[in-house]
Amino acid sequence: MSIGTYLPPWTSGKRRVKGPDEDALTMAVAAGRAADPGAQARAVVLVTRNFPLVEGGNGAVLVAALGLPADTPVSEVLGGAPAVLDQLVSAAPGTLVIGADDNDAAAGAAAALTGDRGAELVVRARQTRSLPLVARSDDGSRHTYPDPRLQREVGVRATLDRLDLRGRVAAAAGVPAAQLGKAVDTSGAVEDRTVSASGLIRALAEAIEGKGSGLVIGVEQATISVADLAPGEVTVTRDEVEPRELPRFTYAEGNGIPISMPAYNRAFEPKIRWEAAVFDERPGIDGAPQFPPRLRVDDGGTLATEYRLEPLPRTGTVYTHTTIRIPVPDLPSPYSLAVVQLDGSPVRVLLKVTGVPAGETTVGQPGAVVLRRIAMRSGIPDYGYAFWPGRAEGVAS
Repeated sequence: MSIGTYLPPWTSGKRRVKGPDEDALTMAVAAGRAADPGAQARAVVLVTRNFPLVEGGNGAVLVAALGLPADTPVSEVLGGAPAVLDQLVSAAPGTLVIGADDNDAAAGAAAALTGDRGAELVVRARQTRSLPLVARSDDGSRHTYPDPRLQREVGVRATLDRLDLRGRVAAAAGVPAAQLGKAVDTSGAVEDRTVSASGLIRALAEAIEGKGSGLVIGVEQATISVADLAPGEVTVTRDEVEPRELPRFTYAEGNGIPISMPAYNRAFEPKIRWEAAVFDERPGIDGAPQFPPRLRVDDGGTLATEYRLEPLPRTGTVYTHTTIRIPVPDLPSPYSLAVVQLDGSPVRVLLKVTGVPAGETTVGQPGAVVLRRIAMRSGIPDYGYAFWPGRAEGVAS
């Protein structure tokens, strides 16, 4: 097993918050790449309550940005901590289980790549009960019935009584460990109190690092899943930089650039997979990678249409940059653009800068190329890559 986590680089008050170019999918990709840097996963499961697209396209962007084959099975599961634990205990080896959150309670993602070796999770018990203290309708409207005592007594403890659990708790997600009652030993338990999908994997990672064993409990309202954790060697990679206060942005009124589905389709594979076209050499055509991919003409005037796609490096340095301070429809302003010289490649690319305040970029600054939601066009998220200066592609713990 290997685990990867991602937290956005911004805070608002004391909470981590996403940037204006992030959503559950971009954060899921960051955590997934941290857990599976070699793109070895044979299946992907995304657990969240914040799908950017309820219909059409999350799976395609997810596997392409993770560098996985297009025939990789993808499941999108609606849920929080119990759903993540259910997926982990039932997943076949080689499954990348990702929990992603894009809400006021939590912003970030965490992923676990299951394997034949390392820590082991075995299902212990589950209870699915209805106590909809928080509900959201299909029109997006949210309803809250604020009663912490009801949640604690009728939700958590009444469900635990049905499970009749005994033993030591290694990790708990969704509630403070102290709310789990006296029937279980919560001393030394790792807890993640956020109501989130990623919190279960974060708590699990910390428990494994501490050589913990025992019960892993995921709670959401009155539903609880429980598994037994047996310790083992697990690689944990945390993509979590020191946060900074989210800058202020201005949004201009007016119509942005509408989406063109034919253009979206033509650009999708090389743009999201971050690949350049490479032609066989002949007079007038060299073997240098071309990005974005485009057709070329040789010295004889013949149009070359056959090429292969090769991955581009995901790190580089700033060759030059500028900052745009005039508000533009669809784009939060101000923002910076940079021409980036990719490492080990002749390719230079124009990318929007992310992860730092506008105007902070410097020439020669190294950084990483990361997936971002570059715009919302006609109500559809348009994903592409941005440059995060001062950062490597992942940070190993």
